[in-house]
Amino acid sequence: MTSRRENRIPARLRSIGLGVAGLLAVAALGTAAWYLARERVDSRPSLASYEGTKLGDAAPGFRLVDQKGATKSLEDFRGKVLVLTLLDPICTDICPIYAYHYRLAHQALGPDAAKVAFLAFNANDEKTSVEDMMAATKKWGVDEIPAWHFLTGSVDELHAVWKAYAMMASGPPKHDRHGEKQHSPSIYIIDQAGQRRWFFSTNFDDAPAPSTLIVKHVRELLAEERRGK
Repeated sequence: MTSRRENRIPARLRSIGLGVAGLLAVAALGTAAWYLARERVDSRPSLASYEGTKLGDAAPGFRLVDQKGATKSLEDFRGKVLVLTLLDPICTDICPIYAYHYRLAHQALGPDAAKVAFLAFNANDEKTSVEDMMAATKKWGVDEIPAWHFLTGSVDELHAVWKAYAMMASGPPKHDRHGEKQHSPSIYIIDQAGQRRWFFSTNFDDAPAPSTLIVKHVRELLAEERRGK
């Protein structure tokens, strides 16, 4: 005759077996999910192929003064390819890097550099003087570019061009650099007829260097001009 204790043992074992089976099923599902996630990550396109965003609209007009106090407007550069960015004269992180890549691009273009103007809007509405623009120009070494213009103006004028070009400037304070304000790291390539042709930002891992994209797109526009487009 079988005791009640003996009758209870199989039920307990069955309960344990079901629990182990459940854990194994969860583990299997988790492993499958991990492999699927890894495949999705591994299949992402490389950011090394990033070229920016292609555009085709008219560049908004502006009328500002450069680091030498000369008044400059968009129309003054008609017939040249424009490379336009946003720089803060007291910035110590991204701005010196972008200025350096302006210099690299100018050097890499060789004789073609004479057909290009390198511009920057001032990104700081608390440092707006011509002297501020000249001090940054010398500090970053971009005065070696003959057609370099660090453009500034009144607070209202600066806010107007930032808005027209969809740029964020004089933003919140930077977390790791007290006294400096956040702004967007962006570059526009404007063609000889005043049309915006490319926009790009390279402030992320694995992106091509700004100078690489500048040279690529500038040469494309100069080639179009030679073909009579």
